[in-house]
Amino acid sequence: MTIGIALGGGGAKGLAHIGVLEVLEELGIKPRFVAGTSIGSIIGGIYALSGTAKGLKEQATHMIQSEEFKNFGLDEFYTDTDNNILERFKKEVFEKFYFGRLFFKKSHIKIKAARKMFQDLFEDKTFNNCKITFTCNALDIQSGEEIIFKTGSLAEAVWSSCAIPGIFPPFVKDERILVDGGVIDSIPVTPVMKLGARIVMASYLGSQPKFKGDPDTGFQISHRAQSFVRFYLDQKILEPADLVITPDVDRFHWADFSAIDELVKAGRAAAEKNAKKIKSVTSFWYRFRKTVSMTI
Repeated sequence: MTIGIALGGGGAKGLAHIGVLEVLEELGIKPRFVAGTSIGSIIGGIYALSGTAKGLKEQATHMIQSEEFKNFGLDEFYTDTDNNILERFKKEVFEKFYFGRLFFKKSHIKIKAARKMFQDLFEDKTFNNCKITFTCNALDIQSGEEIIFKTGSLAEAVWSSCAIPGIFPPFVKDERILVDGGVIDSIPVTPVMKLGARIVMASYLGSQPKFKGDPDTGFQISHRAQSFVRFYLDQKILEPADLVITPDVDRFHWADFSAIDELVKAGRAAAEKNAKKIKSVTSFWYRFRKTVSMTI
């Protein structure tokens, strides 16, 4: 039976996918199908093009260190607030200012800057250039339809999948206005199954939310409630997966791309911890038993 891997969304936390893919390769496991959502579509797209996890970290580092990426200003969303009252105050002020600005413009990042980054990453490559069959998803906010990309420009598809509302500009083409696939499906288990994968591993970046103290505002109450909605929806989405690998990335901020070394290590640690399970679900006998159970 064919093996597929689904790479979920989570901003900078998605750099942990690199470590997961590195360990799979070291274990001699090469998925035939890969699906990505949001940051998972960037990592998955690069991986599918090259056909190997070697060099993934270097390419991600090159992207993060590029002037185009630095000019995005994503570090404005991230400060080390643990023991610094001034930094916490600055973060709260910035968040209020940022949300206020969205009343007057579509996104934090300009269209020209987004186009250049994705074009630099994928040039004029298409899905046909991939050595591993690849797909990614986005949400059309005109129709509410989940769009599953399997053909055409990789740059356009990955931009669509990464268009975090309010951060990245939506990708607009024909009658569609496309935003981050994570809005509707943050871990693309079903898309990779639709490609033909019968054994599915998922690299999932979420965890059950935990909060302390009483919320001070209605916004905080709503945020907490929505966090639980997202988590329990993810659990439903993950149910068909044969194995879920969950890197320990809770301590990292979604915008802290400077933590690439630690995030890749977290991905490796999670995959190594699950090495026996990975070998089990990709073994001949597991695949044979699953084939028999599907025919009964």
